[in-house]
Amino acid sequence: MNPNGLSANSNQDPYFPVTAPAANPVFYRTYSRKTPFGRESWQQVAERNLEGLRQLGQLDGQEVDLIRRMQQKQKSLPSGRWLWIGGTAWIEKPENFSGAYNCTSTNLVDWQAFGLMMDLAMMGCGTGAIIEPRLIEKLPAVRNSITIKSVGDIGLTAPAERQDHTSHSINGQEVQIKVGDTRRGWVDSYQLLLELCSNQNFNPALPIEVCVDLADVRPVGETLKGFGGMANPVKLKDLYTRVAQILNRAIGRKLTSVECCLLIDEAAVTIVAGNIRRSAGMRQFAADDQAAASAKDNLWQQDEQGNWRIDPERDSLRMANHTRVFHNRPSREVVFDAVLKQFNSGEGAIQFAPEAIARSNADLLTTAELRTEFQDIYCDQGREEAGRWLQLNHPAIGAAELEHRLNRYGLNPCGEILGADFHCNLAEVHLNQIDPADLQGQADAFKAAGLAVAALLNHRFEVERYRQSRA
Repeated sequence: MNPNGLSANSNQDPYFPVTAPAANPVFYRTYSRKTPFGRESWQQVAERNLEGLRQLGQLDGQEVDLIRRMQQKQKSLPSGRWLWIGGTAWIEKPENFSGAYNCTSTNLVDWQAFGLMMDLAMMGCGTGAIIEPRLIEKLPAVRNSITIKSVGDIGLTAPAERQDHTSHSINGQEVQIKVGDTRRGWVDSYQLLLELCSNQNFNPALPIEVCVDLADVRPVGETLKGFGGMANPVKLKDLYTRVAQILNRAIGRKLTSVECCLLIDEAAVTIVAGNIRRSAGMRQFAADDQAAASAKDNLWQQDEQGNWRIDPERDSLRMANHTRVFHNRPSREVVFDAVLKQFNSGEGAIQFAPEAIARSNADLLTTAELRTEFQDIYCDQGREEAGRWLQLNHPAIGAAELEHRLNRYGLNPCGEILGADFHCNLAEVHLNQIDPADLQGQADAFKAAGLAVAALLNHRFEVERYRQSRA
């Protein structure tokens, strides 16, 4: 059967004028949702996501008709993420808005940022993070050691008796954590462990002994009713011990960039194993951070018998791409070495921040000459002076907006979107379905794609940093 419910041999398919051999398995695995009557057809998916766009974007009849026509002709589609989740009751809840987006980037300045990235990843969002010293220095120091005394078995509680939220109790140096059977339940238990390491109410001379109760977490194979898919918490039991080990190595100081990365990626490993649709990550480090630059070197190692294995202490680093950020002009030699390393291993990417910031402020830097002048000031006189130059030429810019503008070099996991504490959305235009001479057809396809993207600008996120960035 084709995704619209017609026979593969049918010549009456108005929705798939060209059918790729892998179209059916990809469509039914990735975009078609289960219903009480079976899997959605392509037409049902299209109408569901279109109704979601209509309501969220307050689109008029002509706009809806245009998007529908472009979908039916396979000339333009909303993002794959919206095809999966658009128009469902789940995505209408504010705590789930982020599930509509392909990728994000979050500045790592507090424990909440770690929790946010786990929450985002559990909704299928790719997570970007800037892990430069000027940001992670805002994190509290690790003062308390944590001993994971026990982690209980999963799924012991009957479904009707499970609690959704994570709760905890403290008795001296002992902490009992009961993990709730929700996405937020997982996230809160992870973030709580991070917060315990810097909590000043404990005696730092003694370890904090933590018992984790997973009885309420649904076992392997149970349905995830809202987001969709099946539960598979096979790595959740390992998460708490791994996080504690990383934190304990940093007692008496603040986390290093690589330790921050490991904490994010250990959560990502849990999520990927947990049958969430995917995990993609981008971690941006300072140009002179040699530990970060080499963190993924030689991940595969040979034992004495010649067997290859991945260094278990660094295995989770595979969850993300690593990029070094240059705030001045890298030399030709540095660029050459970076490109060569990427050619050989896929790693070693670098970014020129002044160029990224200039592109992200195109509304102010409207000519090539202005962009060059901004970059020259940034490189020769520094970030603060470049900010003063922007304010001098645009006095209406306040301090908070200026700081946001100068931070707009955060990358999504694929590295093609720039911003600060942001969500990015995509739409598709299939040029192979449009006659190159059909200018109106091209205009219609791009307008439909633009409408599908712009509709999501109406989301008002619950998290302040994302809401501010969107505004």
